[in-house]
Amino acid sequence: MKYLVILAALTLVGCAAPSSSVSLENGSTQGANRLSIDQLGRTPLPVGAKIKGTESLIFGVGENWVGRAVLELPSDVNANYSFFADQFPRQGWTLVTAVRGKHSLLVFTRAERSATIEMDEGGVLGGITAAITMSPTGAAMNVAPTPQGLVTPGAAGNINRK
Repeated sequence: MKYLVILAALTLVGCAAPSSSVSLENGSTQGANRLSIDQLGRTPLPVGAKIKGTESLIFGVGENWVGRAVLELPSDVNANYSFFADQFPRQGWTLVTAVRGKHSLLVFTRAERSATIEMDEGGVLGGITAAITMSPTGAAMNVAPTPQGLVTPGAAGNINRK
């Protein structure tokens, strides 16, 4: 009987867990990570895009965020590709390279930042996913690997070990 009560409690907790997707249509912030459109700054995203919170890794907020935002996109792959190809340059990004196919790739730079958009059409049952990887360019990074661990640049050029 005791185990039945514990099992029932765990089932209820599991059912009450929030969704890992975040809808960006209305700026709602569902999910364990509490991701929101504000965290991605002015990064242009198609209407109806949803962040996959469990697959995304985002550090910082606004214009200086870095990491990888994984998105579920509306079902028209041509419209999504065109959206990114048109909207990023309107935000001041320069297109470096573009590959279009079942697995599409767009690479942009702006100032000392790089944005890579990987888009996958999915299959018959799978939807369209996109991963936006945002990072400083190689020249802007002061990161050097060491045997002691990962070294990251800190404020005012100080180095922090993790």
